[in-house]
Amino acid sequence: MKVTAIASCLLLASSNSFALETKKNDYDLRIDNVQILTSNAEGFSEKSRIYIQDDRIARITPMTRTALPAENTHDAQGKYAIPGLIDLHVHLSASGSTYKNYQHLPLETNLNNQLYYGVTAVTDLLMSSEMMQSISQLNDLAPLVFASGPAFTNPRGHGTQFGVKVHEIDSIEQISASWDAHLSYQPKLTKAIIETFDGTVVPLSDDVLKEIGKRSQSADLPFFVHVSTLEDGKRAIKAGATALAHGINFEPVDNEFVKLMLQNEVTYIPTLSVLHNQADEHENQSITQLDLAPIHPKMKDCLFNEVQAPTASRKLAWQKKSIAYNNVIKLAKAGIKIGAGSDSGNPYSPHGLGLISEILALHKAGLSNQQILLATTQVAAKTLNASENIGSISQGKRADFILLNKNPIENIQAITNPEKIYLGGVAVERKQLIEKSYATPPIGSSCESSSEKKGHRT
Repeated sequence: MKVTAIASCLLLASSNSFALETKKNDYDLRIDNVQILTSNAEGFSEKSRIYIQDDRIARITPMTRTALPAENTHDAQGKYAIPGLIDLHVHLSASGSTYKNYQHLPLETNLNNQLYYGVTAVTDLLMSSEMMQSISQLNDLAPLVFASGPAFTNPRGHGTQFGVKVHEIDSIEQISASWDAHLSYQPKLTKAIIETFDGTVVPLSDDVLKEIGKRSQSADLPFFVHVSTLEDGKRAIKAGATALAHGINFEPVDNEFVKLMLQNEVTYIPTLSVLHNQADEHENQSITQLDLAPIHPKMKDCLFNEVQAPTASRKLAWQKKSIAYNNVIKLAKAGIKIGAGSDSGNPYSPHGLGLISEILALHKAGLSNQQILLATTQVAAKTLNASENIGSISQGKRADFILLNKNPIENIQAITNPEKIYLGGVAVERKQLIEKSYATPPIGSSCESSSEKKGHRT
Protein backbone atom coordinates (compact mmCIF):
# COMPACT_ATOMS: atom_id res chain seq x y z
CA MET A 1 0.00 0.00 0.00
CA LYS A 2 1.36 3.46 -0.89
CA VAL A 3 0.41 6.76 0.70
CA THR A 4 -0.45 9.56 -1.71
CA ALA A 5 2.44 11.42 -3.29
CA ILE A 6 1.51 14.58 -1.39
CA ALA A 7 1.39 12.79 1.97
CA SER A 8 4.68 11.07 1.26
CA CYS A 9 6.38 14.33 0.37
CA LEU A 10 5.04 15.99 3.50
CA LEU A 11 6.36 13.13 5.63
CA LEU A 12 9.83 13.36 4.12
CA ALA A 13 9.97 17.15 4.04
CA SER A 14 8.97 17.34 7.68
CA SER A 15 11.64 14.85 8.68
CA ASN A 16 14.27 16.64 6.60
CA SER A 17 13.48 20.13 7.84
CA PHE A 18 14.22 19.13 11.41
CA ALA A 19 17.40 17.15 10.75
CA LEU A 20 19.61 16.66 13.78
CA GLU A 21 22.54 19.00 14.12
CA THR A 22 25.68 17.21 13.02
CA LYS A 23 28.91 17.92 11.23
CA LYS A 24 28.23 18.68 7.58
CA ASN A 25 27.80 15.44 5.63
CA ASP A 26 29.07 13.50 8.64
CA TYR A 27 26.78 10.49 9.10
CA ASP A 28 27.58 7.07 10.47
CA LEU A 29 25.17 5.20 8.22
CA ARG A 30 22.91 5.90 5.25
CA ILE A 31 20.22 3.43 4.25
CA ASP A 32 18.92 3.89 0.70
CA ASN A 33 15.82 2.66 -1.12
CA VAL A 34 13.74 1.97 1.98
CA GLN A 35 9.97 2.31 2.33
CA ILE A 36 9.05 3.66 5.78
CA LEU A 37 5.88 2.91 7.73
CA THR A 38 3.79 6.07 8.04
CA SER A 39 2.87 7.57 11.39
CA ASN A 40 -0.64 6.11 11.36
CA ALA A 41 0.52 2.74 9.98
CA GLU A 42 -1.83 3.11 7.02
CA GLY A 43 0.89 2.66 4.44
CA PHE A 44 4.52 3.12 3.48
CA SER A 45 6.38 6.09 2.05
CA GLU A 46 7.95 6.18 -1.37
CA LYS A 47 11.52 4.92 -1.43
CA SER A 48 13.61 7.06 0.90
CA ARG A 49 16.96 7.53 2.59
CA ILE A 50 17.52 7.23 6.34
CA TYR A 51 20.61 8.92 7.79
CA ILE A 52 21.88 7.74 11.17
CA GLN A 53 24.24 9.57 13.50
CA ASP A 54 25.29 7.89 16.74
CA ASP A 55 22.15 6.01 17.85
CA ARG A 56 19.66 8.48 16.31
CA ILE A 57 17.82 9.00 13.07
CA ALA A 58 19.37 12.27 11.92
CA ARG A 59 17.56 12.83 8.65
CA ILE A 60 15.05 11.26 6.25
CA THR A 61 14.93 12.36 2.61
CA PRO A 62 13.33 11.16 -0.62
CA MET A 63 15.48 9.21 -3.05
CA THR A 64 15.04 12.04 -5.55
CA ARG A 65 17.25 14.24 -3.37
CA THR A 66 21.02 14.05 -3.79
CA ALA A 67 22.59 11.59 -1.37
CA LEU A 68 24.85 12.94 1.36
CA PRO A 69 28.09 11.13 2.25
CA ALA A 70 28.11 8.62 5.08
CA GLU A 71 30.77 6.39 6.56
CA ASN A 72 28.70 3.29 5.75
CA THR A 73 25.81 2.71 3.36
CA HIS A 74 23.24 -0.01 2.84
CA ASP A 75 20.91 -0.48 -0.12
CA ALA A 76 17.59 -1.73 1.27
CA GLN A 77 16.40 -2.53 -2.26
CA GLY A 78 12.84 -1.39 -1.59
CA LYS A 79 12.38 -3.27 1.67
CA TYR A 80 9.78 -2.18 4.22
CA ALA A 81 10.94 -0.48 7.43
CA ILE A 82 8.87 -0.68 10.61
CA PRO A 83 9.83 0.53 14.10
CA GLY A 84 11.44 -1.95 16.46
CA LEU A 85 8.83 -4.00 18.31
CA ILE A 86 7.94 -3.15 21.91
CA ASP A 87 6.70 -5.83 24.32
CA LEU A 88 4.56 -4.33 27.09
CA HIS A 89 4.74 -7.34 29.43
CA VAL A 90 7.74 -9.59 30.05
CA HIS A 91 9.52 -11.29 32.93
CA LEU A 92 13.25 -11.38 32.22
CA SER A 93 13.96 -13.44 35.34
CA ALA A 94 12.07 -16.42 33.85
CA SER A 95 12.84 -18.37 30.68
CA GLY A 96 9.54 -19.57 29.23
CA SER A 97 10.08 -23.19 30.21
CA THR A 98 7.60 -25.36 32.07
CA TYR A 99 7.58 -25.31 35.86
CA LYS A 100 7.67 -29.12 36.02
CA ASN A 101 11.15 -29.27 34.51
CA TYR A 102 12.28 -25.69 34.86
CA GLN A 103 15.16 -24.48 32.71
CA HIS A 104 16.89 -21.32 33.90
CA LEU A 105 18.46 -18.91 31.42
CA PRO A 106 20.57 -15.85 32.25
CA LEU A 107 19.33 -12.33 31.66
CA GLU A 108 21.64 -11.85 28.68
CA THR A 109 20.21 -14.87 26.85
CA ASN A 110 16.63 -13.72 27.36
CA LEU A 111 17.49 -10.28 25.99
CA ASN A 112 19.42 -11.80 23.06
CA ASN A 113 16.38 -13.85 22.15
CA GLN A 114 14.12 -10.81 22.33
CA LEU A 115 16.40 -8.96 19.94
CA TYR A 116 16.58 -11.88 17.51
CA TYR A 117 12.85 -11.48 16.82
CA GLY A 118 13.07 -7.71 16.36
CA VAL A 119 12.00 -6.73 19.88
CA THR A 120 14.01 -3.60 20.66
CA ALA A 121 12.28 -2.61 23.93
CA VAL A 122 10.66 -4.64 26.70
CA THR A 123 8.61 -3.84 29.80
CA ASP A 124 9.52 -5.99 32.77
CA LEU A 125 6.71 -6.08 35.32
CA LEU A 126 8.21 -7.97 38.27
CA MET A 127 11.93 -7.44 38.62
CA SER A 128 14.10 -7.94 41.68
CA SER A 129 16.47 -5.24 42.89
CA GLU A 130 19.40 -7.52 41.97
CA MET A 131 18.22 -7.82 38.39
CA MET A 132 17.61 -4.06 38.22
CA GLN A 133 21.29 -3.65 39.03
CA SER A 134 22.28 -6.25 36.42
CA ILE A 135 20.30 -4.38 33.77
CA SER A 136 22.16 -1.17 34.53
CA GLN A 137 25.51 -2.94 34.07
CA LEU A 138 24.82 -4.53 30.67
CA ASN A 139 27.54 -3.81 28.12
CA ASP A 140 26.43 -5.81 25.09
CA LEU A 141 23.89 -4.70 22.51
CA ALA A 142 20.49 -5.29 24.14
CA PRO A 143 16.90 -4.06 23.94
CA LEU A 144 15.85 -1.13 26.08
CA VAL A 145 14.36 -2.32 29.38
CA PHE A 146 11.50 -0.44 31.04
CA ALA A 147 11.40 -2.01 34.48
CA SER A 148 8.87 -1.64 37.26
CA GLY A 149 11.08 -3.15 39.92
CA PRO A 150 9.25 -5.02 42.70
CA ALA A 151 5.47 -4.88 42.36
CA PHE A 152 2.86 -3.75 44.89
CA THR A 153 0.64 -6.59 46.06
CA ASN A 154 -1.34 -7.73 49.09
CA PRO A 155 0.17 -9.88 51.87
CA ARG A 156 0.69 -13.41 50.49
CA GLY A 157 -0.58 -12.08 47.17
CA HIS A 158 0.40 -12.80 43.59
CA GLY A 159 4.11 -12.25 43.15
CA THR A 160 5.12 -13.54 46.57
CA GLN A 161 5.19 -17.13 45.29
CA PHE A 162 8.24 -16.42 43.10
CA GLY A 163 10.58 -15.70 45.98
CA VAL A 164 11.52 -12.19 44.83
CA LYS A 165 11.02 -9.02 46.82
CA VAL A 166 7.61 -7.38 46.41
CA HIS A 167 5.89 -4.60 48.32
CA GLU A 168 3.23 -6.34 50.44
CA ILE A 169 0.67 -3.71 51.41
CA ASP A 170 -2.52 -4.01 53.44
CA SER A 171 -2.99 -0.38 54.55
CA ILE A 172 -2.32 3.13 53.28
CA GLU A 173 0.05 3.72 56.19
CA GLN A 174 2.44 1.13 54.75
CA ILE A 175 2.69 2.79 51.35
CA SER A 176 5.07 5.64 52.19
CA ALA A 177 8.09 3.49 53.10
CA SER A 178 7.47 1.08 50.24
CA TRP A 179 7.09 3.98 47.82
CA ASP A 180 10.45 5.43 48.85
CA ALA A 181 11.99 2.01 48.24
CA HIS A 182 10.20 1.84 44.88
CA LEU A 183 11.68 5.16 43.75
CA SER A 184 15.15 4.13 44.92
CA TYR A 185 15.21 1.51 42.16
CA GLN A 186 14.74 4.27 39.55
CA PRO A 187 11.83 2.46 37.90
CA LYS A 188 10.35 3.42 34.55
CA LEU A 189 6.84 2.49 35.70
CA THR A 190 4.83 1.14 38.63
CA LYS A 191 3.07 -2.22 38.82
CA ALA A 192 0.29 -3.16 41.23
CA ILE A 193 -1.49 -6.50 41.40
CA ILE A 194 -5.17 -7.22 41.96
CA GLU A 195 -5.50 -10.97 42.48
CA THR A 196 -7.50 -13.02 44.97
CA PHE A 197 -6.40 -16.56 44.01
CA ASP A 198 -10.07 -17.51 43.62
CA GLY A 199 -11.06 -15.74 46.82
CA THR A 200 -8.41 -17.25 49.08
CA VAL A 201 -6.69 -13.91 49.83
CA VAL A 202 -7.85 -10.31 50.24
CA PRO A 203 -6.61 -8.10 47.37
CA LEU A 204 -5.30 -4.54 47.57
CA SER A 205 -8.06 -2.18 48.70
CA ASP A 206 -9.42 0.64 46.56
CA ASP A 207 -7.83 3.23 48.86
CA VAL A 208 -4.42 1.61 48.55
CA LEU A 209 -4.70 1.28 44.76
CA LYS A 210 -5.75 4.92 44.40
CA GLU A 211 -2.86 6.10 46.57
CA ILE A 212 -0.36 4.12 44.48
CA GLY A 213 -1.97 5.51 41.32
CA LYS A 214 -1.78 9.06 42.68
CA ARG A 215 1.88 8.72 43.60
CA SER A 216 2.70 7.19 40.20
CA GLN A 217 1.04 10.08 38.41
CA SER A 218 2.94 12.63 40.53
CA ALA A 219 6.20 10.84 39.70
CA ASP A 220 5.29 10.69 35.99
CA LEU A 221 5.42 6.90 36.09
CA PRO A 222 2.99 4.83 34.01
CA PHE A 223 0.79 2.73 36.31
CA PHE A 224 0.30 -0.87 35.13
CA VAL A 225 -2.23 -2.99 37.04
CA HIS A 226 -2.48 -6.78 36.89
CA VAL A 227 -6.14 -7.78 36.60
CA SER A 228 -8.08 -10.88 35.61
CA THR A 229 -11.78 -10.14 36.18
CA LEU A 230 -14.10 -7.47 34.88
CA GLU A 231 -14.60 -6.06 38.38
CA ASP A 232 -10.83 -5.94 38.95
CA GLY A 233 -10.45 -4.07 35.68
CA LYS A 234 -12.95 -1.42 36.74
CA ARG A 235 -11.23 -1.02 40.11
CA ALA A 236 -7.88 -0.56 38.39
CA ILE A 237 -9.21 2.09 36.02
CA LYS A 238 -10.85 4.04 38.84
CA ALA A 239 -7.53 3.91 40.73
CA GLY A 240 -5.74 5.68 37.89
CA ALA A 241 -4.28 2.81 35.84
CA THR A 242 -2.37 3.75 32.71
CA ALA A 243 -2.67 0.20 31.41
CA LEU A 244 -4.29 -3.11 32.30
CA ALA A 245 -1.46 -5.63 32.34
CA HIS A 246 -3.80 -8.46 31.33
CA GLY A 247 -7.10 -8.64 29.51
CA ILE A 248 -10.54 -9.77 30.62
CA ASN A 249 -10.55 -13.29 29.26
CA PHE A 250 -13.34 -15.23 30.94
CA GLU A 251 -16.32 -12.83 30.80
CA PRO A 252 -17.57 -10.27 28.29
CA VAL A 253 -16.72 -6.65 29.01
CA ASP A 254 -19.74 -4.40 29.54
CA ASN A 255 -20.57 -0.85 28.51
CA GLU A 256 -19.45 0.59 31.85
CA PHE A 257 -16.01 -0.92 31.36
CA VAL A 258 -15.78 0.46 27.82
CA LYS A 259 -16.82 3.92 29.02
CA LEU A 260 -14.27 3.89 31.85
CA MET A 261 -11.48 2.79 29.51
CA LEU A 262 -12.30 5.58 27.06
CA GLN A 263 -12.73 8.32 29.63
CA ASN A 264 -9.44 7.49 31.33
CA GLU A 265 -7.48 6.68 28.14
CA VAL A 266 -6.31 3.34 29.49
CA THR A 267 -4.33 0.91 27.32
CA TYR A 268 -5.69 -2.65 27.13
CA ILE A 269 -2.97 -5.34 27.03
CA PRO A 270 -4.78 -8.67 26.54
CA THR A 271 -1.77 -11.06 26.78
CA LEU A 272 -3.66 -13.69 24.79
CA SER A 273 -0.69 -15.86 23.88
CA VAL A 274 0.43 -16.67 27.42
CA LEU A 275 -3.02 -18.11 28.10
CA HIS A 276 -3.40 -19.94 24.80
CA ASN A 277 0.06 -21.04 23.62
CA GLN A 278 0.29 -24.28 25.57
CA ALA A 279 -3.15 -25.54 24.56
CA ASP A 280 -2.61 -24.37 20.98
CA GLU A 281 0.69 -26.22 20.79
CA HIS A 282 -0.80 -29.29 22.47
CA GLU A 283 -3.60 -29.45 19.89
CA ASN A 284 -2.17 -27.82 16.76
CA GLN A 285 1.63 -27.62 17.12
CA SER A 286 1.28 -23.90 16.35
CA ILE A 287 4.42 -22.75 18.17
CA THR A 288 6.76 -25.29 16.59
CA GLN A 289 5.72 -24.01 13.17
CA LEU A 290 7.49 -20.74 13.97
CA ASP A 291 11.19 -19.89 13.83
CA LEU A 292 12.77 -21.38 16.96
CA ALA A 293 16.38 -20.73 15.96
CA PRO A 294 17.62 -18.85 19.06
CA ILE A 295 16.01 -21.22 21.54
CA HIS A 296 18.56 -23.66 22.95
CA PRO A 297 17.98 -27.30 21.83
CA LYS A 298 17.68 -28.38 25.45
CA MET A 299 14.91 -25.86 26.03
CA LYS A 300 13.15 -26.95 22.83
CA ASP A 301 13.27 -30.57 23.91
CA CYS A 302 11.87 -29.80 27.33
CA LEU A 303 9.05 -27.69 25.91
CA PHE A 304 8.09 -29.64 22.82
CA ASN A 305 9.16 -33.28 23.30
CA GLU A 306 5.90 -34.15 25.00
CA VAL A 307 3.79 -31.03 25.39
CA GLN A 308 2.14 -31.11 28.76
CA ALA A 309 -1.63 -30.88 28.85
CA PRO A 310 -2.58 -27.37 29.94
CA THR A 311 -3.60 -26.67 33.52
CA ALA A 312 -7.29 -26.33 34.31
CA SER A 313 -7.14 -22.53 34.10
CA ARG A 314 -5.24 -22.58 30.79
CA LYS A 315 -7.62 -25.18 29.39
CA LEU A 316 -10.59 -23.02 30.36
CA ALA A 317 -8.95 -19.96 28.79
CA TRP A 318 -8.49 -21.91 25.55
CA GLN A 319 -12.08 -23.09 25.59
CA LYS A 320 -13.29 -19.54 26.16
CA LYS A 321 -10.88 -17.84 23.78
CA SER A 322 -13.78 -16.45 21.74
CA ILE A 323 -14.71 -14.31 24.77
CA ALA A 324 -11.18 -12.92 24.97
CA TYR A 325 -11.13 -12.31 21.21
CA ASN A 326 -14.52 -10.59 21.25
CA ASN A 327 -13.43 -8.32 24.11
CA VAL A 328 -10.37 -7.19 22.16
CA ILE A 329 -12.43 -6.39 19.07
CA LYS A 330 -15.20 -4.64 21.01
CA LEU A 331 -12.68 -2.41 22.74
CA ALA A 332 -10.74 -1.69 19.55
CA LYS A 333 -13.92 -0.72 17.71
CA ALA A 334 -14.78 1.64 20.58
CA GLY A 335 -11.47 3.44 20.04
CA ILE A 336 -9.60 2.04 23.02
CA LYS A 337 -5.84 1.62 22.63
CA ILE A 338 -4.76 -2.00 22.32
CA GLY A 339 -1.18 -2.75 23.34
CA ALA A 340 0.84 -5.90 22.73
CA GLY A 341 2.31 -7.74 25.70
CA SER A 342 3.36 -11.38 25.75
CA ASP A 343 3.98 -12.12 29.45
CA SER A 344 7.15 -13.81 28.18
CA GLY A 345 8.98 -15.95 30.69
CA ASN A 346 5.86 -17.94 31.51
CA PRO A 347 5.52 -21.52 30.17
CA TYR A 348 5.40 -21.73 26.38
CA SER A 349 6.14 -18.02 26.03
CA PRO A 350 9.92 -17.86 25.48
CA HIS A 351 11.40 -14.41 25.14
CA GLY A 352 10.98 -12.81 21.74
CA LEU A 353 8.96 -15.70 20.41
CA GLY A 354 6.29 -14.75 22.93
CA LEU A 355 5.63 -11.40 21.26
CA ILE A 356 5.52 -13.02 17.82
CA SER A 357 2.90 -15.40 19.24
CA GLU A 358 0.97 -12.45 20.68
CA ILE A 359 1.00 -10.66 17.32
CA LEU A 360 -0.44 -13.76 15.65
CA ALA A 361 -2.99 -14.16 18.47
CA LEU A 362 -4.17 -10.57 18.00
CA HIS A 363 -4.53 -11.35 14.31
CA LYS A 364 -6.62 -14.43 15.14
CA ALA A 365 -8.75 -12.26 17.42
CA GLY A 366 -9.59 -10.05 14.47
CA LEU A 367 -7.42 -6.95 14.80
CA SER A 368 -6.34 -5.46 11.50
CA ASN A 369 -2.68 -5.58 10.56
CA GLN A 370 -2.57 -1.80 10.94
CA GLN A 371 -3.90 -2.06 14.50
CA ILE A 372 -1.36 -4.76 15.34
CA LEU A 373 1.52 -2.67 14.02
CA LEU A 374 0.37 0.26 16.14
CA ALA A 375 -0.07 -2.00 19.20
CA THR A 376 3.56 -3.13 19.00
CA THR A 377 5.03 0.32 18.29
CA GLN A 378 3.29 3.66 18.77
CA VAL A 379 0.66 2.58 21.29
CA ALA A 380 3.32 0.81 23.35
CA ALA A 381 5.66 3.81 23.26
CA LYS A 382 2.90 6.21 24.30
CA THR A 383 1.81 3.91 27.14
CA LEU A 384 5.39 3.97 28.45
CA ASN A 385 5.70 7.78 28.14
CA ALA A 386 8.48 7.10 25.63
CA SER A 387 7.03 8.45 22.37
CA GLU A 388 9.76 11.06 22.04
CA ASN A 389 12.37 8.33 21.92
CA ILE A 390 10.89 5.19 20.35
CA GLY A 391 7.79 3.88 18.57
CA SER A 392 8.15 5.37 15.11
CA ILE A 393 10.78 5.96 12.44
CA SER A 394 11.29 9.70 12.49
CA GLN A 395 13.98 12.34 12.96
CA GLY A 396 15.47 12.55 16.42
CA LYS A 397 14.28 9.17 17.65
CA ARG A 398 16.41 6.12 18.32
CA ALA A 399 17.40 4.25 15.21
CA ASP A 400 15.56 1.08 16.24
CA PHE A 401 13.83 -0.47 13.25
CA ILE A 402 13.33 -3.63 11.23
CA LEU A 403 13.61 -4.20 7.48
CA LEU A 404 11.07 -6.65 6.06
CA ASN A 405 10.96 -8.31 2.65
CA LYS A 406 7.18 -8.11 2.45
CA ASN A 407 4.56 -5.52 3.36
CA PRO A 408 3.21 -6.35 6.86
CA ILE A 409 0.05 -4.33 6.25
CA GLU A 410 -0.82 -6.82 3.54
CA ASN A 411 0.42 -9.86 5.50
CA ILE A 412 1.31 -9.63 9.20
CA GLN A 413 3.31 -12.87 8.86
CA ALA A 414 6.03 -10.71 7.29
CA ILE A 415 7.06 -9.71 10.82
CA THR A 416 8.08 -13.30 11.58
CA ASN A 417 10.93 -13.18 9.06
CA PRO A 418 12.92 -9.94 9.41
CA GLU A 419 15.57 -9.27 6.80
CA LYS A 420 17.57 -6.93 9.02
CA ILE A 421 17.26 -5.42 12.50
CA TYR A 422 18.83 -2.17 13.68
CA LEU A 423 19.24 -1.28 17.35
CA GLY A 424 20.50 2.23 18.01
CA GLY A 425 21.69 2.36 14.41
CA VAL A 426 23.75 -0.83 14.75
CA ALA A 427 22.92 -3.76 12.49
CA VAL A 428 22.10 -6.79 14.63
CA GLU A 429 23.96 -9.98 13.72
CA ARG A 430 21.19 -12.52 14.27
CA LYS A 431 23.47 -15.52 13.73
CA GLN A 432 25.72 -14.26 16.51
CA LEU A 433 22.71 -14.03 18.81
CA ILE A 434 21.98 -17.71 18.13
CA GLU A 435 25.59 -18.62 18.85
CA LYS A 436 25.51 -16.69 22.14
CA SER A 437 22.29 -18.39 23.19
CA TYR A 438 23.66 -21.84 22.39
CA ALA A 439 26.90 -21.10 24.24
CA THR A 440 25.03 -20.94 27.55
CA PRO A 441 22.92 -24.07 28.10
CA PRO A 442 19.88 -23.76 30.36
CA ILE A 443 20.35 -24.84 33.95
CA GLY A 444 17.97 -27.69 34.73
CA SER A 445 17.40 -31.41 34.29
CA SER A 446 17.94 -32.73 30.78
CA CYS A 447 15.06 -33.88 28.59
CA GLU A 448 15.08 -36.59 25.93
CA SER A 449 16.12 -35.09 22.61
CA SER A 450 13.35 -35.08 20.06
CA SER A 451 13.94 -32.02 17.91
CA GLU A 452 14.78 -33.98 14.78
CA LYS A 453 11.96 -36.45 15.35
CA LYS A 454 9.44 -33.67 15.76
CA GLY A 455 10.82 -31.72 12.80
CA HIS A 456 11.28 -28.51 14.80
CA ARG A 457 12.39 -25.46 12.89
CA THR A 458 15.72 -24.06 13.96
